[in-house]
Amino acid sequence: MIKRNGSIVALPLESVSAIYLNAYLSFLVMYKRIVMIVDSGIETKFASRYALLIARVARAKLYLVPAFRDSEVLANLEEIRSIAEREGVETEQLAIEESLVREVNNLVRDKQMDLIVVVLKGERDGRFFIGTLAQRLMKHAQASVIGVRIVKARPLTHHRKLLVPVSNRDYHFKERLFLIDTLARCLNLDVSLFRCIKSLGRSFDRDEMAAFFTESEDYLSPFKDCLCGCGVAADVRVQVCEKNATDSILDEAMSGRFDLLLVHALKRNVVKEFLGSNEMEEIIRRTPANLLLWKSRD
Repeated sequence: MIKRNGSIVALPLESVSAIYLNAYLSFLVMYKRIVMIVDSGIETKFASRYALLIARVARAKLYLVPAFRDSEVLANLEEIRSIAEREGVETEQLAIEESLVREVNNLVRDKQMDLIVVVLKGERDGRFFIGTLAQRLMKHAQASVIGVRIVKARPLTHHRKLLVPVSNRDYHFKERLFLIDTLARCLNLDVSLFRCIKSLGRSFDRDEMAAFFTESEDYLSPFKDCLCGCGVAADVRVQVCEKNATDSILDEAMSGRFDLLLVHALKRNVVKEFLGSNEMEEIIRRTPANLLLWKSRD
């Protein structure tokens, strides 16, 4: 899709590479049933805006599941339902009587849910991910999961820049493409694809860095081309990882003044239970921008 006279219009199919045609055509059927776990707190209100945005673009039904029975949770439910009605998103509230993880998994199975949205917020002991509902859902749910960490509680229309770290361009290509396309076009975001290069224990000269950048441009060109075919321009940023990828991502997000991060949850980190070795815990805790931590259904 492209912008023409201020409007979004579809590209002629012949202008989209045949290699990615299936991804292009499947955008409208990426998600049909989305479930959001509604918690207490202001974070839930702002996290729901991302769920509503995705549901509206995908024309999906949004199922709302209260995390527990509480007046603040009920108030959040009412507010989300009210906004959904104004935006033309169909909603349905579902009750959970026993284990939240087990019953959500049953919902995913029985109602064939495509996506679960859950808020990422600090627990009383300081954890953001390890042992939380989000980690358990990412480990066990047979659906894609997006954990939303709210750092700046402000309208989505205030977002200007989206950073997408990419270690593997083919990681659930179609779904990642849909998410970037949805966020970028609806919020008019500048998109940057970010790739880390291991330092190998030494510094690199200017020529070596130029070669790394060229290689990264070539590596990511199929993904960039498909984004461009949908009307989304993206630049490539490369940084040498002096310590680890997490530090480099956070440094780039801070120095580039990004408003939003879209990070895929590495499978090896989803299952880790130790604070010192889980990169997802670190990136959620230290992110300077709002974060969408996404794990695709395997």
